[in-house]
Amino acid sequence: MIVAIVCGFHPPAPACQICFSIPKASTADYLLTADRVVLARENPDQPFTLKEIEVLKGVSEGSELDLFLDSGTRRLLAAHPKQSIVCVYRASVPEEPWLRIGMANEVFAPVVREILDHSKLWEAQPKQRLAYFAHYLGHVDRQLRSLAHIEVAKAPYNEIRDLGDILSREELHSFLGNMRYVEWHSLYILLLAQTGEEQDHQIIADRVRTAERFGNSNQLAAWATAWIETEQGIALDFFEAHYFSEPSRSVEEMSSLLMALSVHGTNGHVHLRDRIIDGYRLILSNHPSLAPHIVTDLTAWKRRDLAPELAAILTTPPPSFDLMATMQLRSYLSNVSGSQLTAETSGFIPGQVLILVLLVLFPIGLAVTKTMRRRSRRR
Repeated sequence: MIVAIVCGFHPPAPACQICFSIPKASTADYLLTADRVVLARENPDQPFTLKEIEVLKGVSEGSELDLFLDSGTRRLLAAHPKQSIVCVYRASVPEEPWLRIGMANEVFAPVVREILDHSKLWEAQPKQRLAYFAHYLGHVDRQLRSLAHIEVAKAPYNEIRDLGDILSREELHSFLGNMRYVEWHSLYILLLAQTGEEQDHQIIADRVRTAERFGNSNQLAAWATAWIETEQGIALDFFEAHYFSEPSRSVEEMSSLLMALSVHGTNGHVHLRDRIIDGYRLILSNHPSLAPHIVTDLTAWKRRDLAPELAAILTTPPPSFDLMATMQLRSYLSNVSGSQLTAETSGFIPGQVLILVLLVLFPIGLAVTKTMRRRSRRR
């Protein structure tokens, strides 16, 4: 993290942040990275514990699993003798190596086996993994539905957009109207922009206009992204007039709009970058506290257009700026060739760097020490 801030490095194109602001590990991630994958049922010799009945990946090292079987799952297994629990073993997590990740019923169990069989194919062709799981979106089985949504949501926006009509228009409207699926509504909104129906385009535009009228930021990032997808010029004109130029807009609203612009500028409508950067300039003049988010995109896009505006912000930083934000802007400005920045604005303060290093490394050192102590006690 320190190297990234100081040197201005930027990670590869991220997953679609509209669907998940914080990436989640899916069941497939656990299966593919595990050292062992087993199917387990209750140990008849020791109630409320689990015993492996089949090894799907790795080598068996004993039939008993260090996992507690709760009474609810115990009753479920008793009622369904052919079902079992999918468990993974992770040597890299010594404090909790075993993990339950699902119920191997007649629908989910075959998919678990297919995921393990597809491991090498997906390493060579990552897009095949997305295509495989996309077909399970909206599946009646809760485990498969959740797995598919996480897998699709982790994809970059342009790959999600390419899924097109993976769900029918009727299914999308049904899911959007069902609060049980609210966690996945952002994904459905992005897919709604791909139906090609004028009525859906109007729904998207109306939702953004309503959100603007009432100052509502709920799902605004997804609706804004969808509107740029369907009516890019009209949408950007509206955002500039009603959001970017309005200092009274809330941080939540502006963060949502920034997210939509970032997604399109990174791997959506990339041809709009000049227009998006003009929007960023307006945002900086009215919402300078959002500068770090904008700098992240400018660094990734290798654009130096807003160096003067960012230098001015550093001269009189907003009260919300912390050490991390200050260093991020200084790093960006230090890489701008030919800029007329003063040493005070563009340089780094060694003491601040040292403090940051200590703040980051001290918790890591404590964690390593605790792990070593645990291993020592076990020996």
